Amino acid sequence: MNILAFVLAGLFCGFIDSCLGMGFGVTSASVLITFGVAPAIASASVHAAEAVVDIGSALVHYRLGNVDLSISKHMLLPGIPAAVLGAIFVSGLSLKVAKTFVQSALLLMGLFILYRHIRDYDPKPGGMTKNRAMLLGFVASFVDVAVGGGWGPLGTPALILSGEEPKKAVGVIEFTEPVISLVAVLTFGFTIGFEKFMWDMTVPMIMGGLILTPIAGVLTTKMPRRLLGISIGAWLVLLNLWGLLA
Repeated sequence: MNILAFVLAGLFCGFIDSCLGMGFGVTSASVLITFGVAPAIASASVHAAEAVVDIGSALVHYRLGNVDLSISKHMLLPGIPAAVLGAIFVSGLSLKVAKTFVQSALLLMGLFILYRHIRDYDPKPGGMTKNRAMLLGFVASFVDVAVGGGWGPLGTPALILSGEEPKKAVGVIEFTEPVISLVAVLTFGFTIGFEKFMWDMTVPMIMGGLILTPIAGVLTTKMPRRLLGISIGAWLVLLNLWGLLA
């Protein structure tokens, strides 16, 4: 029964993540931490599942033309060392205070995106410069690994607010996320040990996560910009309200 529950959780989280560019890590990690799992073990286990599931999502979004390789490269260069730092940081520290701060910031960001797109916001493209992309990559990667999720929740709305089309923002995040997750998994393996990963949860979530990924990628491409922006904003608001009130 637990295996089926994890498969279904992976199916749901994988679909949301590939469709909206966020959700797999922060949803899964939030549930685990709420039930008393140590932050480092929760983050390590979730990233192990994410590293595999997001490869499928990355391929789908790349084939659909949703990936800006230039922004992806600028985000990954600082994102890789930041993932290592995040894993080392959380391995010896409880991040309850930091998690509350990040969730509050994401809640506000979600409200802002929701407000903008309900009013049919039409941003000017070109706001995500090389330096801004590198700064975003570093911050989002560190938070993602240290808190258990953040590459999508921070990266997707930041890209949208800089002028990227929502589908392009989702594509960039989904294309780069497997690399960040893999770096996190390898670092956690050295800091806490691979044997401490929750493999009984990770493997079923991978199985579930891969099922609807192609459909989610196509849905993102077909969805109107305004509707996708509203969906991303609403998901951020609901997810972080739940996390703050849990």
